[in-house]
Amino acid sequence: MIRVSIRGSEEILSRLKAMPQRVTNALIKAMEDSTILIQSIAKVNAPVYRGFLRVSIAQDVRQEGNTIIGEVGSAAPYADVVEQGRNVGWFPPVQELQTWARRKLGDEHLAFVIGRAIRKRGFRAQPYLQPAIEAAGPRITLIFANRLAELLQQGNG
Repeated sequence: MIRVSIRGSEEILSRLKAMPQRVTNALIKAMEDSTILIQSIAKVNAPVYRGFLRVSIAQDVRQEGNTIIGEVGSAAPYADVVEQGRNVGWFPPVQELQTWARRKLGDEHLAFVIGRAIRKRGFRAQPYLQPAIEAAGPRITLIFANRLAELLQQGNG
């Protein structure tokens, strides 16, 4: 067993005790900066019909125990279908298509026809989130490096 004792001024001891929280705060701030970057790129990439998907893209950062979680996504019910597409043979819920049919085609009763076409032909993917993550990757590395460098500079000052 190794025991380390630090004897010195109270200032040094208080800085050492504060380091874990300062590191956590720096990592949380870096995660916030990263999710904002991904969110902004995803909003540019998102296909726009009425703009709801683009507006609904949000980010969230939270800490659960020792883990910092950053999420970017949309609560729109069709967001996953737009991102990943839909295979043939699957009939989408007509209720979810009615609003779209009313707005785009002027008749919500055409939702069944649209659903039948999606079942027959599928729905091609229009990825907006995954390309945003890939595009932001190099900058995210820099964001974390810069936040930790700032932390180290503050520790020396």
